[in-house]
Amino acid sequence: MGSVEPYETTQGRRYRALYRRPDRKQTQKRGFRTKKAAELFLATTEVDIAQGRYLDPSLARVTVADWLDTWIKARGDLRATTRSRVENIIEKHIVPELGSIPIGNLTRLRVQEWASALPGAPATVRKIVNVLSGALRFAVEDGRLPSNAAQRLKLPKPTKTRKRYLSHNEVAALAQAIDAAKEGRQHGYGLVVLVLAYCGLRWGELSGLRVGDLDLDAKNPRLTVAQTVVADKGYQRIEPPKDYEHRSIPIPAFLVGLLRAQITGLPTDAPVFYGIRTGTWLRNHVYRVGWFDPAATAVGLDGLTPHELRHTAASLAVSAGANVKAVQRMLGHASAAVTLDVYADMFDDDLDSVATALDLAAMKSDVANLLPKAA
Repeated sequence: MGSVEPYETTQGRRYRALYRRPDRKQTQKRGFRTKKAAELFLATTEVDIAQGRYLDPSLARVTVADWLDTWIKARGDLRATTRSRVENIIEKHIVPELGSIPIGNLTRLRVQEWASALPGAPATVRKIVNVLSGALRFAVEDGRLPSNAAQRLKLPKPTKTRKRYLSHNEVAALAQAIDAAKEGRQHGYGLVVLVLAYCGLRWGELSGLRVGDLDLDAKNPRLTVAQTVVADKGYQRIEPPKDYEHRSIPIPAFLVGLLRAQITGLPTDAPVFYGIRTGTWLRNHVYRVGWFDPAATAVGLDGLTPHELRHTAASLAVSAGANVKAVQRMLGHASAAVTLDVYADMFDDDLDSVATALDLAAMKSDVANLLPKAA
């Protein structure tokens, strides 16, 4: 059992609570103005120790800056690009305002005030707050904090913008415009558009596609997403696919001949699409500045990004009758629910056709007999 003892200070008598931590080491909490307050603290602490809820106050004295440094070093699961983004957020947005505060003194009000003053779009603000929340959640799990002060804050809600989906003809016009540019057809840069729009690859997956990842002679030709190439601080690096899952994607028959011509004479480990000067993985920035952006503007698709061709792939697949599960597997989403959430707006246009189809089916059944007869 612990005890309460008085002691004298220049401001008058104070009380301290003495107790043993779960590791049996003696410790104390000083500064109580009344004996009753010290006894209440002691009783609460002893209950927490007995029920396994005790938190050592000394562990919460580490500053936010130091804890973030510890946390990021412990995150061996982060990709290089994600790590760079998180480190940038910590350096620019968290440490300058909160870095010197001990994590145990970080109140919900202080965190809310910090979050409310963050610059940028709502989605950007949420990404910044999520970094701090993730670090504090780790502190809770490590037994340093009783709760996460960055959870359930009042944050601006991001506005959903309707995605742009290209038609078959728009995809063709874009690919033709790129092929017509200098060295575009020679290096298969128009074909890049077709692969993105009909196979649904992310840019890093497209860039990291190797000759050996294509199986063009199979009964059902496929490409395998086995790696992704990411840009990190100006350098390219090879990483596993997102969520570390390889996936196999069917190749439309019309692309087989084009891809076969693209890879003829290349070794199996060579990139399918490569930079003209480097001869290695095609960079998004180089491709956009040299070919994609000018072609998009020329065909009336100003502002289009390569990633929107991934959205187009989903749209064209659904329009062709593919079910959500098939689209999910093609795009590499974790679940069909993610696909439905990301492309909810795409299915809005299907509502009228659903009603029309239901009407036709109902009129061919006994439901038609329930309708009043025409005069």
